[in-house]
Amino acid sequence: MRKWLLVHVWLITGVVSASPCTGIDRTLTDAQKHAWAPVIAKQLHVANVDVLQVFREGDWRVIYVDTHVSDNGFLFYRNDPLHGTYVNTWAGAAMKDEEVSIGQWVQHNVHGIPTPLATCFAWHVTQDRDM
Repeated sequence: MRKWLLVHVWLITGVVSASPCTGIDRTLTDAQKHAWAPVIAKQLHVANVDVLQVFREGDWRVIYVDTHVSDNGFLFYRNDPLHGTYVNTWAGAAMKDEEVSIGQWVQHNVHGIPTPLATCFAWHVTQDRDM
């Protein structure tokens, strides 16, 4: 009972901190999935893709896709995939202690990406991979 009370108090007082993805728009509609999938598949030169997740900050998007022929991957876009091609990709596994190095990789290889989105991505793939 005491543990539950302590957790409850932490939640009420805000002691539990927000993740680096707090404030990043992760809304993904079925309409977006259906519109983006054939465009992204064409860009990747594969038969089809499933759009699994999106992370959005301003005009930038990081879109997580399943290509059915390789590892699932994250595609970095400056804008909507319907209006441009991806800037870079990232796929694979990440260890919890690689958060900083992955964040640095994003900043160096995806020029212009907003820092909050790069930070969210690095945290997500190392600390909170849910797909």
